Amino acid sequence: MNTIAHIWNTIVTSNFFNFVVMVLILAWIIKKFDLINKLENSKSKIKEVIKNSEREKINAQNEFLKTQKSVEYLEDEIKIKLEDAEKRAETIAKSIEIQTEEKVKKIKSNISRVIQAEEKTISAKLSQKTAKASSEIAKAHIKSVLQAHPELHEKYINQSIEELG
Repeated sequence: MNTIAHIWNTIVTSNFFNFVVMVLILAWIIKKFDLINKLENSKSKIKEVIKNSEREKINAQNEFLKTQKSVEYLEDEIKIKLEDAEKRAETIAKSIEIQTEEKVKKIKSNISRVIQAEEKTISAKLSQKTAKASSEIAKAHIKSVLQAHPELHEKYINQSIEELG
């Protein structure tokens, strides 16, 4: 019995026995928690994620290529649009310049007409004032001549009567 006890003691204290016990415990845990199916499920999920990532990568590359192609001629399009805008601006500037020149001509014409009208008005007023002043001066002169020479008074009255008759 001593030998059986000795063998049992050697088995219990040996690494082999500990290894076997540990393998049995691990097998029981794997079976209990169904770790193999869980590992397979995780493995299939990881494969699916990788496939999705590859598809997304391909889609992103395609989108990048589309975007790159659409941007490829963007600089030329911008140049064309800028040139068109410059041409339109020049056309508008010329139009504004022509309209401004026409308005300036109209204003100058209106100013000339107003000046001429004012000159005529002033000239007429001056003519009236000059005629009135001349008439007054002539009247005063006639009065002074008649006062200085009363005989002329009779003479002029007679001449006027003869002209009327």
